Amino acid sequence: MSEHIPQELLAGLELLDRQLVDADRLLAGKVDDLEFEFADDEEGFPYVVAILSGPGALAGRVGGRLGRWMGVLHRRLHDEPDPDPARIPFGLVERIDEVVELRVERDDVDSNRTEKWARDVVVTKIPGARHAPE
Repeated sequence: MSEHIPQELLAGLELLDRQLVDADRLLAGKVDDLEFEFADDEEGFPYVVAILSGPGALAGRVGGRLGRWMGVLHRRLHDEPDPDPARIPFGLVERIDEVVELRVERDDVDSNRTEKWARDVVVTKIPGARHAPE
């Protein structure tokens, strides 16, 4: 049946939950949601304009108590009262393979904020984790 579905409609299946890596192949987040726009042409097909990452993007997909907790975490990582999820313009994607490779370093994308928090606050507290490679 999937042979009748246009490739454009498989974007979610191909991208969601893939790891993001930066230009140096360092972890930079995960694809938690996608932002679409519609083409201005007659068909008006949707296309991906950005990758959304972090708990602010994932909270809506998860829902329930866990989703609310993720939303709280996302708000605590930001100064503004109702922050948007980390947004990575799709033009920064170099290649899509087992991972989504970005053209920039992870410090240049907002998705790294959650990854950095997890490394600094959670992972470093695990015995022996400070000696593990990234």
